[in-house]
Amino acid sequence: MTPTQAFIEYFIAFTFVGFSGLFARLVKENLKENLKGRALFWVVIAIFVGSIARYFWHFVAGVIFFKSYAIEAGKSPFIFSLITNGTTFFFTALGCAIVLVLLIGRAPQLITSANRNEGNK
Repeated sequence: MTPTQAFIEYFIAFTFVGFSGLFARLVKENLKENLKGRALFWVVIAIFVGSIARYFWHFVAGVIFFKSYAIEAGKSPFIFSLITNGTTFFFTALGCAIVLVLLIGRAPQLITSANRNEGNK
């Protein structure tokens, strides 16, 4: 692993997971209004948006840094990275979605109680 690859795969890729935060307001508002189904829908959307943003950078790094492995396997670097990183993306996003839906579904106060004092500021 080179410093450039580490920077892309660990700093940039995981920073892009933050795009899931774009949906935080929707999740919180729906939980406050007792619309748990809608809130969980937005949680799943947020997870997939953050995961896709992260996956993009892993895909790019895969094409650049694992080109020789792809060629050895007789595949295009694009296809190799798409399949390898795409599989990881899918199962990671699915696992996160399952865990968060179960967790927030049973304990929505984990999201709403931390923000109880927002209106008092």
